[in-house]
Amino acid sequence: MQKIIALCFTALILAGCGSGPPLPPYNDAFKGLYNQSGTAVPADVAIQIQRPVGVILSDNVETYIAWVKKSNEYWGTIIPASLTNDVALADANPNYVAAQFLDMLKRHFPEAQVVRDFNEAVGSGKKAVCLVDIRTVPGGTSGHTTTVDATLYFFNARMDPVSKISGHGEAVVPYPATTERIQPTTDAAVQQLDAKLSAFVH
Repeated sequence: MQKIIALCFTALILAGCGSGPPLPPYNDAFKGLYNQSGTAVPADVAIQIQRPVGVILSDNVETYIAWVKKSNEYWGTIIPASLTNDVALADANPNYVAAQFLDMLKRHFPEAQVVRDFNEAVGSGKKAVCLVDIRTVPGGTSGHTTTVDATLYFFNARMDPVSKISGHGEAVVPYPATTERIQPTTDAAVQQLDAKLSAFVH
């Protein structure tokens, strides 16, 4: 009961103090990686991918990771440690978000490896690349909607983008706002992508 009271009290504090540091705007998925816009890549085109596959995480993944760290530091200066909402911290863990998408890709491409960029992909003998772009937008307070939008961009052996597939997840933040439901929202986006990957990429 004491833990529940602490969680509810923390939710009220969060609602009263605002939403903390704002989430920086997300950029084009290709920024810093490829001299083209990701919006120009055709969607849901059936393709045959050569193996092995290299996996690159877009800068937007790092944007979310940095924002979570900054937010945790911010609330740590306001909320006493005894009232820390551990459930919310676990829910927002960026490692969970990235790991779910990477695990899903590994089921389709067991040999896939994370690489930093296209040069490393080519240098390590990769025959194709999957660029993973994840945009997590926490809902904040009760009644607002948390969304996770993820897009997989596939590049052929010449490292030309040939197709993209997208998945979406959303959930309404409950009352009291003990979590922003980021993990179930992530799971929904992963499920969508998993089905599309089976349908369009072979």
